[in-house]
Amino acid sequence: MLFTSLKVAVLSLLAANAAAKTIQINAGGNGKDFSPSSVTAAKGDVIEFHFLKSLHNVAAGDFAKACSPLTTGGFYSGFIQPKSGGPTVFQVTVNSTDPIFYYCSVGNHCQDGMVGVVNPTSNLTLDKYASSAKSASSNISPDALYGGKLIQASDVTASASSTASSSPSSTSGNGASSTTGNSPTQTKATGAAGQLSVSLLAIAGVAAGAAAFAM
Repeated sequence: MLFTSLKVAVLSLLAANAAAKTIQINAGGNGKDFSPSSVTAAKGDVIEFHFLKSLHNVAAGDFAKACSPLTTGGFYSGFIQPKSGGPTVFQVTVNSTDPIFYYCSVGNHCQDGMVGVVNPTSNLTLDKYASSAKSASSNISPDALYGGKLIQASDVTASASSTASSSPSSTSGNGASSTTGNSPTQTKATGAAGQLSVSLLAIAGVAAGAAAFAM
């Protein structure tokens, strides 16, 4: 029974890692826009915001108060200027299938329509959020980066190449507890392949211990 349970655990872990996918969203490719602006993602999927051309950022927003960050959880990339030579890709792991609205807090970009959504519903739609954003009195930026990880675009390409014959690259972590605090936290990210190997080693250790005990 023990070994059957271990086998099921290993297969479940493999299936979960194989099912996770990476979804790319371009920021600023055509001015003040996210493209695509509406996507569907499962728990464990990774959203990659690729910043192009001019200064932009991305922050998880409050549906009830457009162009303002969530008061609990969420994410924020910080201001990103692609021409500076710094990291231009922001990775966020999806931890829930609830709708996630986001916006750019640079200038009036949010009011001008630079908004998007992950997992919209029939009631919580991008059109409603964008409409509210147009009349928002302010465009608020969180204090510092949190809830995701900034990486170089070249690292994304390298990761994709190195994992082509194994598990896909992924990030992991929880969102910060608050976007308004004085010490926002940044989520650390690790590769899915690394997570898988650690988990399998742990399971293998349990199996070895059980076998020794049985003997």
